[in-house]
Amino acid sequence: MSDYDDIRFRVDDYHDGHNNGENRVARRGRPNKKGTRWRLIALLTLVFLASSYLGYAAMACFLGDRPNIELPAPLLPGANNKINILLMGVDQRKNEPARSDTIILASVDLKTQEVHLLSIPRDTRVAIPNHGVQKINHAHALGGPALLIKTVENFLGLPVNYYVETNFAGFKNCIDLLGGVTINVEKRMYYPWEEIDLRPGVQKLNGHDALAYVRFRSDQQGDIGRIQRQQKFFQALAKEALSLKAVWKAPWLIGELKKNVQTNMPTKEMLRVAFALKGMDQSHLQAHTLPGDPATIDGLSYWVPRAGEVKQMVALMKN
Repeated sequence: MSDYDDIRFRVDDYHDGHNNGENRVARRGRPNKKGTRWRLIALLTLVFLASSYLGYAAMACFLGDRPNIELPAPLLPGANNKINILLMGVDQRKNEPARSDTIILASVDLKTQEVHLLSIPRDTRVAIPNHGVQKINHAHALGGPALLIKTVENFLGLPVNYYVETNFAGFKNCIDLLGGVTINVEKRMYYPWEEIDLRPGVQKLNGHDALAYVRFRSDQQGDIGRIQRQQKFFQALAKEALSLKAVWKAPWLIGELKKNVQTNMPTKEMLRVAFALKGMDQSHLQAHTLPGDPATIDGLSYWVPRAGEVKQMVALMKN
């Protein structure tokens, strides 16, 4: 079995034991090891989520299945204990190729507990291997996670050790399982073609409205404004996920996420990262947006990177 095959993380035994009544009660005088294991994993997941703000994608790291595509074997972290994880939020619609609506490169230093989150706008103009210069989110549609990983590596000059791909369908269901997330919607957001209809003010968003909030970009700020809202929302989500009710709902969240997540990150590595970041000072997390400017080229809207500033940001993430 390869390292790549080792990424499968089963919850079948958990559900079987709880659905048919078997193993429901531990032998008298002995702890239920299976239940204890799952509670530990759930708690570690929630701690990782709250400490790093990787959002639902971070929680999803624990639940990945092997995708039905060819992918390069994951790179081993360098001797400096730094790992880079590419987070992809994918919009999968019927009879259409999946589109990467959210792209975040997370650079994690396991020794210093420093975390950099670099949000890459979906309209970023880059060279896609064998496909010329296009918007970066086209890479996923053209070649899946493997091509998006290669595109990001070539563009930034940083290795991608692991990837986590999440589907927005699971995002909505998980928010509903949590009972919603409270957030201050900063302005009127209306875009009927995507079923987005939000009014300003503090409110508890259900799954449908939460997804609308993090996807809205029909204003002057466009994708940059959406990235800022995503960062704001994931902070609110982290607080909600650490609540007592979220801990008790963890098994259901795990089941839901497992259906909508792919990753090549081995379980052992996930646990290593979770333990390393436990208790991380939130000031150690820095969120960035890829430096650039909006531009229209050949009738298409792009985010054109500022090469010098991008180089400086990459150096910051390397050091």
